[in-house]
Amino acid sequence: MSANRRHSLGLALGVAAIAASLWAMWPGVADRSHAARSQPRPNIVVVITDDQTVASLSAATMPSTLGLIGGDGTEFTDAVATTPLCCPSRASLLTGQYAHNHGTLANNPGYEALRHKANTLPAWLRRAGYVTAHVGKYLNRYKASVNKPGKVAPGWDEWHTVIDPARRFVRYYDYRLAVNGDVARFGNKPRDYITRVINRRATRMIDEFVPKRRPLYLQVDHRAPHEEEGANSGGPCGGLIPPDRRDAAAFRDEPLPRPPSFDEEDVSDKPTFIRQLPPLGAATTATIELRYRCALASLRAVDRGVRRIVAELRRAKELDDTVLLFTSDNGFFFGEHRIPEQKTRPYEEALRVPLLIRIPERYREGAAAPRVSEPVSNIDLAPTILELADARPCRSARKCRVMDGRSLTGLIEGDDPAWPPNRAIVVEFDAGERARRANVCRYQGVRSAGHVYVRHTAAADPATGQCRPIDEAEHYDLAADPFQLDNLYPADPSSPAAGIEEELRARLEELRDCAGIAGRDPLQPGRSYCE
Repeated sequence: MSANRRHSLGLALGVAAIAASLWAMWPGVADRSHAARSQPRPNIVVVITDDQTVASLSAATMPSTLGLIGGDGTEFTDAVATTPLCCPSRASLLTGQYAHNHGTLANNPGYEALRHKANTLPAWLRRAGYVTAHVGKYLNRYKASVNKPGKVAPGWDEWHTVIDPARRFVRYYDYRLAVNGDVARFGNKPRDYITRVINRRATRMIDEFVPKRRPLYLQVDHRAPHEEEGANSGGPCGGLIPPDRRDAAAFRDEPLPRPPSFDEEDVSDKPTFIRQLPPLGAATTATIELRYRCALASLRAVDRGVRRIVAELRRAKELDDTVLLFTSDNGFFFGEHRIPEQKTRPYEEALRVPLLIRIPERYREGAAAPRVSEPVSNIDLAPTILELADARPCRSARKCRVMDGRSLTGLIEGDDPAWPPNRAIVVEFDAGERARRANVCRYQGVRSAGHVYVRHTAAADPATGQCRPIDEAEHYDLAADPFQLDNLYPADPSSPAAGIEEELRARLEELRDCAGIAGRDPLQPGRSYCE
């Protein structure tokens, strides 16, 4: 045997050994309790909104979601999106990885940048025996990456997915839907409102596939409350966030919240891209207030959809055999820090997301914790789903993805001795060479329960939008300064903050390219483990 062939064989055996090790170490195989393994696999329904703030998940806007998922479930009060932007966040849900590992760090090129597209959550669940169904929005620029508009993404049995006509178009009416390889067109009638269509099709998936021999994984990706782009649906919210027409009058007198960070008076301690923002004028503030009211109104239809999903599960006598999960891909700005709209920037308004998980009693041991305050993130959702499904992050025995997140099931049950104290979560973004709307271009940071430290390495030229190098940092004590008004960087060397800042800087250096979890995954060459 030649040296090259011996090397190739050794490499192949090494890869196979790592895959087998990952297969054996994964909690769904080794650590899951006997009681949980003895249960049939549950149905799993995941509902995701687009650009929803934590505060907008309220009894006024979404009573059914709070009552039917949160009421008997668990609310995570410190959940964050590791990259606060649509495509990277949704890619993290599908992979359980940070963006620096799955490759999608911005909306453009979006789906094209996702690594190992066929080795994602739907493929893992289908391999475990699930029917996998997607309804609604998918990863940005998916259509631009495939040769046929209706093509089904890897891993999905049922594909009912909005086709974005172009990069700058976001529509609530007059759009196309890919349906299992074909294309359906929708017009401007009330029944064509995109949230209504998503709700109908999600309910239909439950009616068709529950109960059956194979459990159902249903991912419902809503458009709301994302702003329209390249379209105007008419009415006062047209061109902003059009609600269902039956909700047109909802929240029309709701006042815009004005926390201390709203139109922040002194931004001299902020990075250049914030210092360049002008104070909010009266006209801009009026638009922000209208956008806020429209966003709240658009969530009413999402809430009705949750109610219909639960009603259909109850009718099928499957509610007690179904996991329900509700979250958003990222938060949004409504004038905080002088930012009139958008997300992307690593402040709490964009990073924090609502997260509710309801696990039926038979699939857990003991009572569920009503609230969990530990820092969690979107990279934790895939590991949680896999543990509940008794599945593995493997497309085949030799093709496994090393995930960076942790299962949340122990926290839900009220105690997880393995959960790391003061866990640090990486936050990151990279727009590439040009920033389309947000003038932030590239950063990495770490966020713990008490502090956040972010290093900015590129920002957009205000005149050209081209990204150029910078070296600026932010450090906030979130317990003492929840509105992030006082940037501690650089911390006074004589202050306690200096030691904390040095610790956070060191943790960022260690975690910036981390991969996997110690004790569960094989250590990746040249990497450290994630926390």
